[in-house]
Amino acid sequence: MLSKLIKSNFKNDLSHMITFFLIMTLSVFMLHTGIMILLGYSGLHQQKVDDYNLSDMVVLSALKPADKEAIEEIVSTSDDIEFYEKTYPVQKTFTVEKGDAADGESKNAYDSKSYTQLVEPYGGWGDIEAPHFVELSDEEFENPIYISVYSNTNLFKAKLGDSIDMKVDDKYYTFQVAGIFENILGSACGTIYVDPSLYERWRNEAEEKMKATQRKLGMDDTEPFYTMTVFQMKLKEGTDSVEAAGSLSKAFSEHDINAYAQGVDEIILALVYMQNMIAALLSAFALVIATIAMIIIYFRISNSIEQNITNIGALKSLGYTSRQIRHSMVIEFTATAGVAFLTGIGLSYMVIPVFEQMMRSFSAVVWDHKFDVVSFGITAILILGTVVLVSFISTRSIKKLDPVIALRFGVNEKNYKRNHAPIEYTPGPLPWVMGLKSLLGNVKQNVILFVVMLSIGFVTTFSVFLFYNCVSDPSHLYRMLNLVGSDVTLRVDDKNAIADVGEIPEVESVWWLDTADMTLEGYGVYATIVEDWSVIGEVNIYEGRYPIYDNEIALGGALAKTLHVGVGDEVNISYGKLEKRYTIVGLEQSAANFGKDISITEEGAAHLGYEPYKGNIELFVKNHGLNESRNVVSMAEDMYGDRLLMYGNAIETLATGEDQVIAIAAIMIFVMVVICILVIVLSMNLLVKTLIIKKQKEIGIKKAIGFSSRQLRTELVLSMLPQIGIGAAAGAVLGCASANPVLASLLSSLGIIRSNMEVFTWMGITAVIFTLIVSFVMIWLLSGRIRRISAYNLITE
Repeated sequence: MLSKLIKSNFKNDLSHMITFFLIMTLSVFMLHTGIMILLGYSGLHQQKVDDYNLSDMVVLSALKPADKEAIEEIVSTSDDIEFYEKTYPVQKTFTVEKGDAADGESKNAYDSKSYTQLVEPYGGWGDIEAPHFVELSDEEFENPIYISVYSNTNLFKAKLGDSIDMKVDDKYYTFQVAGIFENILGSACGTIYVDPSLYERWRNEAEEKMKATQRKLGMDDTEPFYTMTVFQMKLKEGTDSVEAAGSLSKAFSEHDINAYAQGVDEIILALVYMQNMIAALLSAFALVIATIAMIIIYFRISNSIEQNITNIGALKSLGYTSRQIRHSMVIEFTATAGVAFLTGIGLSYMVIPVFEQMMRSFSAVVWDHKFDVVSFGITAILILGTVVLVSFISTRSIKKLDPVIALRFGVNEKNYKRNHAPIEYTPGPLPWVMGLKSLLGNVKQNVILFVVMLSIGFVTTFSVFLFYNCVSDPSHLYRMLNLVGSDVTLRVDDKNAIADVGEIPEVESVWWLDTADMTLEGYGVYATIVEDWSVIGEVNIYEGRYPIYDNEIALGGALAKTLHVGVGDEVNISYGKLEKRYTIVGLEQSAANFGKDISITEEGAAHLGYEPYKGNIELFVKNHGLNESRNVVSMAEDMYGDRLLMYGNAIETLATGEDQVIAIAAIMIFVMVVICILVIVLSMNLLVKTLIIKKQKEIGIKKAIGFSSRQLRTELVLSMLPQIGIGAAAGAVLGCASANPVLASLLSSLGIIRSNMEVFTWMGITAVIFTLIVSFVMIWLLSGRIRRISAYNLITE
């Protein structure tokens, strides 16, 4: 008996079930993909560290023999370190050139992509950080190179066996890719492997170059010279790598050793931030869609009971129990959701491989995305469990329905509702009056539409917000992620260049900027040194001010939270053997070193014995304009010729969309907009069809007394658009108010504490107009079925 009832329900509700299936498929796909990404990358890197015996901590620096001995003494006596190994790589700069740079005619830093790599001999590794090859060729090559997944996706972009032409320092080489391997700290350092004979040649060249430099400086070339040394370390179980790195760096500083340690946990945080942000967005969108779907389920079932109350009474009279009738409805929606669940899971596993390939430029490792039981289970509980629960709640009224009353109510239906907007007394065109009447007489429909459109309005506003700040004008994102987002960078071999550049008409402000690695309360920090911060004008300080005096610093907000300090507190900063206490006068944010950064003046850095390099000139152009930035670069090239070593035009690079983060942001925003349209289309499809079926008797009667299909369609549109507009407007207000806090939370792992993106009223207005237009078009199109309803078809004999 139950099976017949279920088949009948599906037959009568087929079009609704198809729409519901599509909504649930979309929700399952996004939720499962988001959870799978979040869980898949959460422990992936640490698992590879354990499985492949990769480094927990690394120290790399150019060291004299005496410094190496001192480091070994510190490392060997550390309570945090289990054991360690040493390698002696050769530091080389690998460059891929494009455009004019390939002909050696461009000084544009963005016309070439360079990575400093630590070159080691193939087979020369020890037990720690031995490469784990994901691809390895058996073929013998003339000049093989073995590259990491990270270096390959960001620089080489080659396949196994490919020949690649590369500029290494100032010479050109042709390599054959013989292997691609995974590592984590090695990716941060840029470790690659070449044939041992080539390594020895490069090492000898480096030694000869160092001796030549010593002779040029009047030194004895038989004196010990600096060599690049890497210490690979495994930590004792339970040791925090960030804290251990901080302690070790502080110990080096106290012994006047120019080296610092880097923990693997901090690197992992950087390698997964983009994946986590995308996963969070997908999951949040999925939950919004699922919420909308649950509301629609309740609306659909409630209306179905009201519409088919006579049939329900008849079924009870024939012997069907309330439980059977309820179960038939629950199974109808649960079975549809189940098929949608499996379809969504299948789509998710089709998209994940494409996503994983794209994310290798961030993750540095290969994610072997096998079937994930946890993601499957969580999605099933959240989606299918909620569908069952909402279906049961929506069918409660059936249990209380007496068959006799149901049959009488169906035959002698009488409406005791208040007559809102009586036609004979309400002024205005008849379709508008009928629309108002329908609007005021359907509270449940109004509430459901309001909640659905509030969610859509919020998501749409957030999409407009991200599009403007990350795609239309990505300089907003660029400035938020950087302490000082300069428009143009120049490197000029001229001590007086900064004064000359300041005379260029398009230049608004100009300054030199240098960076150094220092230690603050045991934590390695990225220090930015400027002569006078007041010249810059746009510094990413979100609390307090930038440093003015030589005993002041601005501190990264992420580290300030870790140390539980704020504006007015004092901290110790060390560089080499020197240490000084500074007052925090401001809190800053920057993606540099994940928020572990400081700003300091030239005089403040001098107390630590640091002498800044003043050859990097940064500047803002007037109005941050593209033409102005190009004019500045052109004039600098004319003024300095060969003395202009390099330049970077950030404004032009952002305008071309070549930045990878900006490109991914554009893809995500496009996906969000498409999802918004799909949700509106599917929601309106289900709601409008339900309303038309519910009111088909009323529509037939109205047609019989003279109303045209066009008037009835207009009535339906006018009865729904006010709730849609109000709900979308409420969502837009919520979206504008929470857009920056939501974005800051998504970027918190990068060290971004507060988002200061532009929020305009027009963003919310755009979202509302977009929602109203799409909704109007969908309601009008879907209401076309009203033309097929007639009073004659409703006559029963």
